[in-house]
Amino acid sequence: MKNDKPKDSYKGSKFTVIHCKGALEIIQQIERLADGQRMSRENFPQEGDLPKRKGQQKAKKFNALKRIPIRGYCWLSETHKNTYFISHYVYKNYDDLRESDTNKVGANWRRIEENGDER
Repeated sequence: MKNDKPKDSYKGSKFTVIHCKGALEIIQQIERLADGQRMSRENFPQEGDLPKRKGQQKAKKFNALKRIPIRGYCWLSETHKNTYFISHYVYKNYDDLRESDTNKVGANWRRIEENGDER
């Protein structure tokens, strides 16, 4: 059974981690995505190009789960049915997509989509 709301704090053996007000909104966006609910272009924009497969003419895009100042870069898998993979999160207080983020998404995409390593 699905929880009604995400957990706002986690108590580990050494630390307690608490989400500040507004921080859980990215988790709520992930839940909306997983449930197939409509995502706005503002909160789920296409961010950059994925690597091309051999013989592919046009690059497919990856998206960002956007909740200022956090971005979670992700793509819809071609090899794992109905699966989005979140590559990584960044604190983003700038507008442009950094090449390092595109490279990291690309490396994760190759590892998962081409090499079959799902994590």
